[in-house]
Amino acid sequence: MSFMMKAMLGSKLKDMTGGGGGEAEVPAGDVKETPESKGMSREEFEEYQRQLIEEKMERDKEFATKKAERANLRSCLRDKYRLPEVRADLLCPGGQVVGLR
Repeated sequence: MSFMMKAMLGSKLKDMTGGGGGEAEVPAGDVKETPESKGMSREEFEEYQRQLIEEKMERDKEFATKKAERANLRSCLRDKYRLPEVRADLLCPGGQVVGLR
C-alpha cells in the first residue's frame, strides 16, 4: 500500500520541488505507461498493474451479476403480470442467455 501513497504523492512532490528536469511534455495517448513515467520501481509498477487488472475483473464480475439479477427480475415480473417476452431482454452481447441459477 505504501507504493500507492508514493505514486500519488511522489508526482506532486516532484512538481512542487521542480524535479521535472525540463523534460518535454508528450500527450498521454502517444506513450505507453512505464515505471519511470509513474515514478515507481519496477516491482511497484508490476504490483500496481496487477491491482488494476484485479479491480477491473471485480467490476466486470459485479456488473455481470447485476445484469443477471435484472434479467431475472424482468422475467419474474413478466410471469407475474403475464407480459409478452421480449427476446432482446434475454440476450447478452455475446449471444448467451442471461439468468441466475
